[in-house]
Amino acid sequence: MGFFYLPGEAEPQMFALGGIGCHGMAVWLPERRTLAVTQMGGEGANWMGLAPFTTAGHVFQNLGDGTYHHSGSLAIRASVAAGTNITYKIMVNGVIAMTGGQDIAGPLSVAAISNQIHHEGVRRIAVVSDQPANYTSSSGLAPGVEVYHRDEMDRVQREMREVPGTTAIIYEQACATNKRRLRKRGRYADPPKRMFINKEVCEGCGDCSDQSNCLSVHPLETELGLKRRIDQSSCNKDYSCVKGFCPSFVTVLGGELTRKASVEPGDEVFAALPTPRVAALEQGFSAMISGIGGEGVVTIGAVLAMAAHVEGKRASNFVMTGMAQKGGAVHSHLRIANDGSAVMAARIGNAEADLLLGCDLVASAALDSFRTVDPARTYVLGNSRIAPTASFTKDPNASFDSSPLIDQIRALVGEERCDFVDATHLASILTGNSLATNMFMVGVASQKGLLPIGMDAIHRAIELNGTAVSFNKLAYALGRMAVHDPAVLERLLAGRSTVPVETRKLGLEEIVADRSARLQQYQDEAYARAYADFVSEVAAREKSVVPGSSVLAVAVARNLARLMAYKDEYEVARLYSSPEFLASLRAEIKGDVKLRFNLAPPLLARKDPRTGHPLKREYGGWVLPVFRVLAKLKVLRGTAFDIAGYTAERKSERQLIADYRHLISQVTGRLTPGNHALAVELANTPDRIRGYGHVKDRNIATARLEQAALLEKFRNDGRPESRLAAA
Repeated sequence: MGFFYLPGEAEPQMFALGGIGCHGMAVWLPERRTLAVTQMGGEGANWMGLAPFTTAGHVFQNLGDGTYHHSGSLAIRASVAAGTNITYKIMVNGVIAMTGGQDIAGPLSVAAISNQIHHEGVRRIAVVSDQPANYTSSSGLAPGVEVYHRDEMDRVQREMREVPGTTAIIYEQACATNKRRLRKRGRYADPPKRMFINKEVCEGCGDCSDQSNCLSVHPLETELGLKRRIDQSSCNKDYSCVKGFCPSFVTVLGGELTRKASVEPGDEVFAALPTPRVAALEQGFSAMISGIGGEGVVTIGAVLAMAAHVEGKRASNFVMTGMAQKGGAVHSHLRIANDGSAVMAARIGNAEADLLLGCDLVASAALDSFRTVDPARTYVLGNSRIAPTASFTKDPNASFDSSPLIDQIRALVGEERCDFVDATHLASILTGNSLATNMFMVGVASQKGLLPIGMDAIHRAIELNGTAVSFNKLAYALGRMAVHDPAVLERLLAGRSTVPVETRKLGLEEIVADRSARLQQYQDEAYARAYADFVSEVAAREKSVVPGSSVLAVAVARNLARLMAYKDEYEVARLYSSPEFLASLRAEIKGDVKLRFNLAPPLLARKDPRTGHPLKREYGGWVLPVFRVLAKLKVLRGTAFDIAGYTAERKSERQLIADYRHLISQVTGRLTPGNHALAVELANTPDRIRGYGHVKDRNIATARLEQAALLEKFRNDGRPESRLAAA
């Protein structure tokens, strides 16, 4: 607790104590080094008692402004009286952000808080904000208060921990999730600025997710591996993702999202849709609707309940929001009956659900959903796609394979009582907005005859809701069409973006042909031929040792191509100057726009004084002609005239190619059926080498350690070194 030195460390580790509210979730993230949560108003009290009995000199304490107004100010007062070395980090966003964005009763301004804690005896106070220019000499801050940009937060923390006594950092920033919600209602400024990721330049290193901790950075399956894209439908416009150290982020100023669907609700394409069958309503109907907060689970529950009322039925909609405000699971308990006696218990009990409408697969397989399922009674209709979870922000290789969860559900209810549809993909592409997913699922359920309410009542309930009426009717109609005639949707999808469609598995010949073509564009025909010849040699050796197998050759084909196509200045320029890049942007945004490119050129970028890493900066659209010229200079790559090629980064990338070829030659020379699996693992170790600059260097170090351990095992015929020593 507090901070202390670990063996071999140059500086002490910093720790924090959790607080009530959003801060409490930091306890679940070990890398955040956030410990125990106390009761509201007790923030820091545990440290007052522990501090005299530890060697730690200091600790941070998280505190929300809602808690501060409630009783947290008393905790600060107690810390001052006790003379505790502690820094309170007071988050000021003006709302109860964790549970739905409720207003704080009687809020205090940043200036008022600073004056209050100043007079309580807090030794040093700093204000950190994403808009520090708002704080001038006339802002009314307490004497001696310094103001910093949020990018300076780490430096401010390091300074505060050295100050004896009680200190405070007032961090002022609106809750990003609340901002997005208010923007949809037209109650908060919506800056004409968006971030896009050039998928060709993206390396899939995950540094953008690590820097932002944002779940709007989604995985993108490509033939070249798992990359990243920004879900513009859920983006909070926090822009922290751009801090990831790579040149793939493009700032777009102006324009509007291209959200025009390929059809409208009243179009002729829907004319042949038969009226959905209405499920029988005898003893009452119970539906568990599960999904993710912010995606519309509460809305569709309310719409269906209102639709029941429109038909003269009785209905209740009991919502368990939990951590919904922060992207957690939401469960809506919907009950419908012909009379009120059947809906007196709002919560669906164990094994009482007639329908599990799973708008998110992970939430559908959770205990809160599963407990309501009766294999003999419940029909499960689920969205087959898994939404990104918090694990994706830290693990760039996080799996989004939905098959284990689908198999789990099928094992519970049987094949005949469940169905799954890729609603996220279909709804997102056909409407241009992923928020259509849940109403799309309602359309599927309706057309399959799983709902005891009719189509006209659902339409009327959507109208009464009054929000995005045409959009929701379209999503509902598309879901119905997915049941009646999926081929119609396939025709509507033709020619439209297929993000994030799964990539098909290519065979060895297809992979070699694809990568050879890419490497020829990257450098020249001779470069591509050298690649193909090497893979051919590996394939021939593998075939002679393990007949019928090409797994090793496939691994070499994929990984050698990645290493050979390292993204230097010429390649990044080529990928940006290609017509496909601008075409992909135009597919997502329309109108007059200005582009800004976020780059850190190796020979031009200034260094971060704290870390020594190059700093990115924005470059205007004028760099596009520069990119076109630079792309043509790829002929200089690897020659004496390649100025950038003399940098340590470029030398390292060329050495990786030589080292990998040498490794594979060693492996194939000693290949046997018994060590074939180990050989494949060794061949795949470069898959960890992603990113740019210091991010790539870090991944190279990790890959080399893994490679060394596997190689030792390979040389010892699959036996660990410890076993050999024992023998």
